[in-house]
Amino acid sequence: MQKEKRAGRNERVVNKKGIRVSNRLIGMKCLPDSKRSQIAVFVIVAILIVAAIVLLYFFRDKIGISVLEAETPIDQIKKCMRDSVSEGISILSVQGGAISPENYYLYEDNKVDYLCYSEENYKGCVMQKPLIAQDIKTELESYAQPKVNNCFNSVKDSLEKKGYDVSSENAEVSVELTPGNIIISLENVDLTVTKGDSENYKTIKTDLNSKLYDLIMISGSIANWEARFGDSEIMTYMSSYPSIKVEKKVQDDGTKIYILTNADTSEKFIFATKSYVIPVGVTGK
Repeated sequence: MQKEKRAGRNERVVNKKGIRVSNRLIGMKCLPDSKRSQIAVFVIVAILIVAAIVLLYFFRDKIGISVLEAETPIDQIKKCMRDSVSEGISILSVQGGAISPENYYLYEDNKVDYLCYSEENYKGCVMQKPLIAQDIKTELESYAQPKVNNCFNSVKDSLEKKGYDVSSENAEVSVELTPGNIIISLENVDLTVTKGDSENYKTIKTDLNSKLYDLIMISGSIANWEARFGDSEIMTYMSSYPSIKVEKKVQDDGTKIYILTNADTSEKFIFATKSYVIPVGVTGK
């Protein structure tokens, strides 16, 4: 007499109607409709929450919401410092390093300051800004100071309205140009914020990614060549600095407009020179 084999866990068995059914399904009870409806609602709500978080993250800049953390008063001041200096850079970088040029050539509606200039024909130009990095540092500090003061006072008023005791000194904006970076400091601020606990800040510091330093150093070198030899070889500079594009555009009066562009960041610096000019009649023009 043969013994009947028991169906294994993964084997199929035949029910009374002759249909093979996995033995895993045997004994399982279907969920009631109400339970299934609840699970479906939970799944839909979870999907909507995730979608809302994703949308807030990608569009936070447009709607002014920080998903990760709220902006602190110090963060607001730092942002203002960066914005003010960045705005100053956008102005002076197309005007030969000056916010308000005095000795300039009008090029494409921009007052481009001369870095090296001679009023007389056949004479080499005289360097107008031998310490160009220091000059630009001073220009940026002067431009940013009143804007940062306004931001600082606005943040201070906002804190006082929220019940904080705020004390501070007259802070000074300091700008330091370095390769690949601009360090911005609000010095001697001595800011104290009190509401129960006290927080004190002697200096507020932030930085700005920028290739301005490299551009102005090369510009100063080109101006030096103009002063010594009356011209410069732009291909030499582009060979030495592959990421920098140098353009030289000669104008009718002998002025040369130099346009330096960083290929990686698209930052520009534009300046003018006028050196060893040959009169029009002599050249036969």
